[in-house]
Amino acid sequence: MIFGTSEAGVWPLVCSKPADPAEGGWQAQAADNVNEQCPSYRNNYINCSTFRPGQDGVALAQKDLFHGYHFLLLDDVGTKVDPARLEGFQPTWAIETSPGNRQLGIVLTDPLLDAAGVKRLQDAVIAAQLCDPGANGVGRWARLPYAINGKEKHRTDDDRPFACRFVAWNPQVRYSVDEIADLLGLELDPVRAAPVSVGAGQLMRSTPARGDGVYTPKPPVNPALAALKSAGLYKREIAAGKHEVRCPWVEEHSDALDSGAAYFEPDEDFPLGGFCCQHSHRDDYHIIELLEHLNVDPNMARGKARIRVTQGELNRVKRAAEDVLAEKGDVFQSGGLVVSVRRAPGSGNIAMEMLSEQAIAAALADAADWEVYDGRSKEWSRRDPPVRTVQQVYKSGSYDRLPVLGGLVRQPYFLDDGVTLIASAGYHQGSQLFADFDPGQFPLPEPTEANVRAALAKLSGLIEEFHFATPQDRSTALCAMITAAVRQSLPVAPAFNITASAPGSGKSYLGGIIASFAGPGQPMTMGYPATAEEASKAMLAALLQAPAAVMFDDMQFDWLPHSVMNRIITSSTISERILGVSRNATVSTRAFLLGTGNNIGPVRDMCRRVATIRLAPKSSSPATLRYNGNPLDAVRKSRGEYVAAALTVARYWMASGQAKLDVPSIASFDGLWASLCRYPLIALGEIDPAASLIAQVQEDPDGEALGRLMTAWRDRFGSKAVMVRKIIAESEIVDDLEDALFDLPVVERGSINPSKLGWYLKRHANRIVDGFEIQKAPCKERQAWAVVPVDTVT
Repeated sequence: MIFGTSEAGVWPLVCSKPADPAEGGWQAQAADNVNEQCPSYRNNYINCSTFRPGQDGVALAQKDLFHGYHFLLLDDVGTKVDPARLEGFQPTWAIETSPGNRQLGIVLTDPLLDAAGVKRLQDAVIAAQLCDPGANGVGRWARLPYAINGKEKHRTDDDRPFACRFVAWNPQVRYSVDEIADLLGLELDPVRAAPVSVGAGQLMRSTPARGDGVYTPKPPVNPALAALKSAGLYKREIAAGKHEVRCPWVEEHSDALDSGAAYFEPDEDFPLGGFCCQHSHRDDYHIIELLEHLNVDPNMARGKARIRVTQGELNRVKRAAEDVLAEKGDVFQSGGLVVSVRRAPGSGNIAMEMLSEQAIAAALADAADWEVYDGRSKEWSRRDPPVRTVQQVYKSGSYDRLPVLGGLVRQPYFLDDGVTLIASAGYHQGSQLFADFDPGQFPLPEPTEANVRAALAKLSGLIEEFHFATPQDRSTALCAMITAAVRQSLPVAPAFNITASAPGSGKSYLGGIIASFAGPGQPMTMGYPATAEEASKAMLAALLQAPAAVMFDDMQFDWLPHSVMNRIITSSTISERILGVSRNATVSTRAFLLGTGNNIGPVRDMCRRVATIRLAPKSSSPATLRYNGNPLDAVRKSRGEYVAAALTVARYWMASGQAKLDVPSIASFDGLWASLCRYPLIALGEIDPAASLIAQVQEDPDGEALGRLMTAWRDRFGSKAVMVRKIIAESEIVDDLEDALFDLPVVERGSINPSKLGWYLKRHANRIVDGFEIQKAPCKERQAWAVVPVDTVT
């Protein structure tokens, strides 16, 4: 009604944002089913303009994609703009967007199709002080009536967001620009002549998209096909890449029979394409003769970009190389590396692969024709991609043209706002994620309470036969499923530990069920690294592949707090040196982490990073217990349905008004993970799934060990400053001090390592336990330490 009948390939745009709209970006969507795209419990907007699709069909409210400006928006009428100034003027609509504040929409009789005309109108409105000076541009967003204003300052007395509402709706009211100016008293600048541009129907030949003499893009259409159609020789497409045509030499056929001729598009084996006629002259006419007949240059018929390697144009050649790699659609940059997306032959699962120099050379040769000038023949001739260009692309670490790949997803996923759910496959420019899944396999109902409870029951059915130690462990298992399903949408998330006191309790089986929610096929399985060095190498190698899940199965020791493991769980990226290559890589940590083992758990810094699920079958031989169902088989056969159920539960808390919950906070995971994985379960009546995390932090065995050390230290030294070697020497004659030191991670080959003890003291300096802390103390010799009392705040 506002936009009339939109042209093909031109979109009105909407945007829907949760909570405070000042947070996060403006994620545009092509207006389709607005009731679903913009639910009434969110901040909802419509753009004043229509836009053409961006690269890969992405909806973007950008000036370079602008098509037409359809309505003028007057904002803050009532607070900043005096309503008396608009008395007698009838807008197309008026919406109360906050107490005493309105937005007015004024639909134009004919949309403005040039940005200069939009600026002319908006400048006049601003000059008349009917809008803020910053309220301009072709991409302005206007609020929709069925929505909230989520700004904190506008919340109602009962702590609800302000509900926007229609004040006036006059859909028949429209104005020309001159009518608006007359009625509102605007002074419009004189209209300036617009620059002349090439019409859409005109064809510009032999003009590269970047006319720099180095790079000529591949032809936008197949030149041979275009020539066949122009000559009236084209009939139909027989199959992908194969076309039935009329033979140009049909008069040579028996009885001039018009049949049996086909054109084949270029491929890896036939770079010029192919031509075949089944009649008697088939050996006389091939693709070269066809191209000559059609007057198509064989170089153009290859359908490739062209890069001419010219002396002094090193950087332009490198940018051209990036252009042709980006054009392939499966080559990206990620963390300073050139990568591609590959598919495993057996499972069909996708993974990220760092491209070697050889792989980059092959990709460049496949994507473009490379030419150098031959001074003797005075002609350009084809060559392989130059080694220097290949090395420059490989080692650069910085790329202007390659799209950024932030990760891989195997199912519908949330954007950073935690509400917008993307249910389409392919590369999404806004999130920088590449998605590979069939949307039809993931039925996603609205997150009504009835649908959410049905989804929760479906998830609960998978684990009803497991022997959880407590109901809390069952809730944590449900939370693990949801976390796995949304892990690629979360900057950070806890890892999960499944443990039991005896083999055969179902740890690995439960782990397999949970990991299936992260992606199809088997999770990446590996042993938990025993040393910090091993952790750095193994985890970087794993995360370089962007796995959906990493499973540490049958762990033989606890979750050790290696530095890299700590950072993987509580940081969205890590940077490490690649094994065997003298360069660093920055990789995403958005992989679901899961471990299983008998009587294992997180220690020290891992206590606040790993949630524990404990199984406790009431049997002396749990491996012999019988189960009726096969939940792992069920979830693998209908993975889409179960993942959709997890996503439905994840949407519940945000969609139902984000009720405040009286639960302890967890500093590292109070953001999106809590909103999607923790709070929905609590709101649905489940036990807090983060209870094990909270209990582990409160128990704080690391703090207890530090407290025992400070108690023994005070008993021996009081508040006197002592050096590390003195502490070690005294521990040999003071049992309590020795016992306290041997409880710390400072022991090596049965004795206390001075370097490790010094590092431990430095790391825990000024940490208060039971009213005392370790402090650095002045000393004439090397570093000394003292345990001193402090005043604590309760």
